[in-house]
Amino acid sequence: MAQNLEPRLIARTDDWCVVDKPPRWLSVQGRSERPVLVDWLRHHHGDIWVVHRLDEETSGVMLFARSDAAHRKACDWFARHEVRKVYEFLAAGLPRLPVFRVDLPIEEKPSSTQVEVVERFGSGERRGFLGRARPVTGRRHQIRIHLSRSGHPLWGDRRYEGSAMPAPGIEVERVALHARSLSLPSGEVFESPWPADFSGWVEQARRMGRGAP
Repeated sequence: MAQNLEPRLIARTDDWCVVDKPPRWLSVQGRSERPVLVDWLRHHHGDIWVVHRLDEETSGVMLFARSDAAHRKACDWFARHEVRKVYEFLAAGLPRLPVFRVDLPIEEKPSSTQVEVVERFGSGERRGFLGRARPVTGRRHQIRIHLSRSGHPLWGDRRYEGSAMPAPGIEVERVALHARSLSLPSGEVFESPWPADFSGWVEQARRMGRGAP
């Protein structure tokens, strides 16, 4: 399925550049030859400070600072877990509870993720769900690891036991994870719609039928 070719600027203020990151873009320079989001921003919008990152295959909203002072403020917010992030995803199985919390250490550090089931699909062995995750802590790959360890790996997440073909006719070519919104302590809220591939997977999943609650 076609991907977004370039990032989209969501908002630009005195302090922030907020960007809709397409899948398969790197947040910062890395070993991959993929395009780099921070380079794109600096080319189009001048000096930029990196505040946080998204995995290469993850799409969605990202915050960048436009000054050293804004960068320090944002880093303090993230360190105190005052920035609220909401991710949406597609994962295997049908959780027993509509809302649950995963508290499992990552690299021996306490880690916690709140998970909500939004929509259930399929039955039998071909089951899945659209979910919403709110990470309480901010470990690398936290949502991916927590869902996998809970028996619900993300579709397309080969690294953490997710299937690229979760059901007949559904081919998921990347990790089915999208950063939907980001809320700052200042009251600013920024949102990103699903990219085309994620929307397509949801529509295909709905054809599997609604899973039992």
